[in-house]
Amino acid sequence: MSFKKLILVVTATLTATFAVVSLAQAANLASYRAVYNARLSNVSNGANVTAVTGQIAYGAKRTCGAWLVNQAGGMYFQTTTGDVIPQPLNYSSWESEDGLQFRFSVMGDEPDTTILGGAKRTGLGGEAQFTKPEPVNFTLPEGTIFPFEHTAYILDQAQAGHTQFENYVFDGTDVEGAKLLVTFVTAMSGDVVERLSSFSAPALKKTGWNFRMAYFDPAERSSVPIYEIEADFLDNGIPVRWVMDYGDFAIELRMEKFESLPDPNC
Repeated sequence: MSFKKLILVVTATLTATFAVVSLAQAANLASYRAVYNARLSNVSNGANVTAVTGQIAYGAKRTCGAWLVNQAGGMYFQTTTGDVIPQPLNYSSWESEDGLQFRFSVMGDEPDTTILGGAKRTGLGGEAQFTKPEPVNFTLPEGTIFPFEHTAYILDQAQAGHTQFENYVFDGTDVEGAKLLVTFVTAMSGDVVERLSSFSAPALKKTGWNFRMAYFDPAERSSVPIYEIEADFLDNGIPVRWVMDYGDFAIELRMEKFESLPDPNC
């Protein structure tokens, strides 16, 4: 996989079923800001990566009528040739509370890695429009949802005891259409629960689940995912940990700092 394809948007690590739902289900989700440290958690023989370091700041904030997501920071990949390749991870999005409108930006370190655009959802699917790196449109399949909405929905599914579901999700992290995501839900590991005990914030004293999600290109009809992501989320939508599995290596992001943010007075 090209390093340019490693633009990571951790908001999009969870998915839902084919149901179209409203962000009214996100009423219990928290506004917060957190810092995560990156490390190489697994590497296979033949991989061209020997180490990963870095840090990202990530947060979600409720506004009057929408959710704002911001991510800033980067990772550094040390290769088998001794080179160190920087990978910026700067992303922001705006998603309307009714789940029908979505705007996004990925700010890269080169002109062809900067992505700007928006999307809208209708009863028959929707449309995504990119303005950078070049103008292009994609039709979104019926049932496609945007990142923050499916975060709310999969938490409801986990709470209801459902352990497997799939959906089309569009997040704007690359100049492509929606991807098919298949999600499996299990309990959080003892290691993650123990790590949470080191934080004093009341927002982190919640129950949660582990979500394993595979991303597929709907056009290829392949049984092999493009990549897989494992995520531990609390029931208020706060992500504690991610593992991005790219096949020959995997990267883990662990929460190191956390701050709750106030909700708006609407």
